[in-house]
Amino acid sequence: MVTLTVSLDSLDFDNAVASGLRQLSDLTPLMQRVGTVLETSVSQRFERGEGPGGIAWPVSIRARETGGKTLVDSTRLRDSITSEADAQSARVGTNVPYAHVHQFGAFIEPIAADGDATAKLAFTLPGGQFVMVDQVEIPARPFIGFDDADEVEIGETTEAWMREVFA
Repeated sequence: MVTLTVSLDSLDFDNAVASGLRQLSDLTPLMQRVGTVLETSVSQRFERGEGPGGIAWPVSIRARETGGKTLVDSTRLRDSITSEADAQSARVGTNVPYAHVHQFGAFIEPIAADGDATAKLAFTLPGGQFVMVDQVEIPARPFIGFDDADEVEIGETTEAWMREVFA
């Protein structure tokens, strides 16, 4: 009979496990990577003009008239996306005051002075057309969210990080 015996001590297994467990006690580095994954996902949504799950945004009048992209006229909103991480979570968001209007949609109505029921919104469309309307609907164009593609990417990121931790 031939026998091969491998000792975990000879593979420095104890040290690798101890080192890995120390790194697992603070998941901030992993959560920072997850935040970066989600920031990249949001950035790609602005490029593609779609929300989580690949749902296309309604094209804005400005984008249609000028040949631009919806939600990226000044790039302020797109460029404001940041992430924060701690040992238990990653958060992605923006500090742009109007972000919620685009994420969830909104109706804009005029504020009537002195109870004037005939107040109108007045503005000029791209191309120079002047209009007056009772209200304007800004459709929801969600850019922050979590979908199946994000889940896969986060899983791959976590797996790669774990390989590094226990290498």
